[in-house]
Amino acid sequence: MVRDILIVGGGIAGLASALSLSKSLAALEDPDFQIHVFERHSGMPETGGAISLTPAAQRHLDTLGVLEELDGMGPDGGVEVDEIELFALRSGRPLGPIRFADDYGQTEKKKRYKGRRVMRMHLSRAMLNTLRRMNNVAVYYGKKLVGGRETASGVTLKFEDGSTATGDLVLGCDGVHSVTRTQLVDAGRASEYTGVSFLQSTIDSAGALHSRPHFECTAMHLSQQGSLLASFCDPGKTKIFLAGIIDLGEQLIERLREEEDSSSSSSSSNSSNNNSELARYHVKMTLQYLARERFARSPLPFVSEMVTQTQDWSLYPVYQVPPGGKWYTERILLLGDAAHALPPRDESAAYALGDAIQISRLLVNYHDRPLIEVFQAYERQRRVLVQTAFDRSRRLWQRTHDMRLLPGQLKELLTPVDLRPSSCSSSLHTPAAPVPSHEGFSDLSIYSLTREALDQ
Repeated sequence: MVRDILIVGGGIAGLASALSLSKSLAALEDPDFQIHVFERHSGMPETGGAISLTPAAQRHLDTLGVLEELDGMGPDGGVEVDEIELFALRSGRPLGPIRFADDYGQTEKKKRYKGRRVMRMHLSRAMLNTLRRMNNVAVYYGKKLVGGRETASGVTLKFEDGSTATGDLVLGCDGVHSVTRTQLVDAGRASEYTGVSFLQSTIDSAGALHSRPHFECTAMHLSQQGSLLASFCDPGKTKIFLAGIIDLGEQLIERLREEEDSSSSSSSSNSSNNNSELARYHVKMTLQYLARERFARSPLPFVSEMVTQTQDWSLYPVYQVPPGGKWYTERILLLGDAAHALPPRDESAAYALGDAIQISRLLVNYHDRPLIEVFQAYERQRRVLVQTAFDRSRRLWQRTHDMRLLPGQLKELLTPVDLRPSSCSSSLHTPAAPVPSHEGFSDLSIYSLTREALDQ
C-alpha cells in the first residue's frame, strides 16, 4: 500500500484528488498514509473569473463533501443555474433556453443537481476548508516543479526553490501546461493553442448599470464574431461575470503576453517605469477594443452597457493536449487537464473531479496490487470516455465552421459524454462504458456549437 502520496498542483484536480484519496484511504483504517499537495503559486488564488459547474461537477463535489461547504458560504458560494438563455447578439432575438436540470440531472437516489456559477477563488476556498478537516493532508505553496527522478522504490520531485519531496506515488494535476507531463511522463506532448480565447471580467451591477437585465441568471449571446456570456455570480445579483469567447490569432496573444511581461519587470529608472505603464495601458486598450468591437453593438441595452462600462478585461487563451499520449509511468499518473485537456466544448472541471474519484476507488479496492496494474485499469476505464469526448468536440468544433446550425438543433447536439458513478467500474479488468448525458454543458460547449448558428 502507498504511504506517501505527492500531488503536483493545487487546482481543482489536485485538491479533489487529495480529498477523494483521504476519504477513501481512511476506510482502510490505516492511519499512516500522508498526502502532500504542491502548488506553484505563492498562495491560494485571490483573483480569476467565475467557473461554470455543470450538474456532473456538482454531483462530484457532493461526493467529496465540498457542495455542503459551498452552500454554507452565503453569497460567496455562487448561484445555481437552471438554464442558459440564448439570444442572437445582433438582433437581440431570444433563441430559447438550454436547461441544466432535467432527467439527466438525477442520480440513482433521485437527487437533482443544477448548474452553478461561482468565482474560482471561492471554489478553491471551499475545497481547502474541506481539506483542513483532514489530518493526513498538507498543502504547500511556492513549490514550482522543475524535474524529478523515478526509481523502483519511489519518486523524488525537485522544485525551483531547491527543495525536494519523495513519495511512493505522484499524481500530476498541474493543468494543461503540466510540468509533470512534459518532464516526467511524456516529454514530447506539449499543449497547443485551440485558436479560441476568453475575454473575462466582472462588473458590479448595483449602481453601475442603469438598463434592466433581459435574462434571469445566465445568458449566452451568439454571433459569428464571437459569443458573450453574462451571468450573475451571487444570489443577490450584485455581480455579473462576463466572458467573451472569440477567435484570436496566436501571434496577437504572444505580442500581448510580451507586453504584459515587460510591464511587470521591475526597474527603478523613470524611463523603464514609463515604458511599463505604457505597455500596461496598451494591453488594457487592446482588450477593451476586442470586447467592444465584437459585443457592444447590440440592440440589447443591458449588453451594450455592460461591455462599454467594463474597463478591465483579462485574456485567457484556451489550450488543449493532443490525445493518444502517455498517462502514466511506474509510479506517476496524470489527471485532469494534465492528461487530457479537451478542445473547446466540454467542461474540464467535471472530468478532473471524475478522474480524482475514480483513481481513489481503484487505489483503495486494489491497495495490495502493483501501482502499474491500477494505472492500467484506470486508463481502460477513462481513456475511451476522454477519447470519445475529444473526437466529438473536435468534430463538432469543425462542423460549426462548415455549416449553419438552426436553434432547434442545439439541444440535440449538446450531448457531451459523462461517466456516471454507476458506470465507474471498480474492477481492474472491466472497462466502463461511456454514457451520453446533458450534464456536461459548459460555456464553450454552447459557443462551439452555435458560433455559426445566427448572425441576426
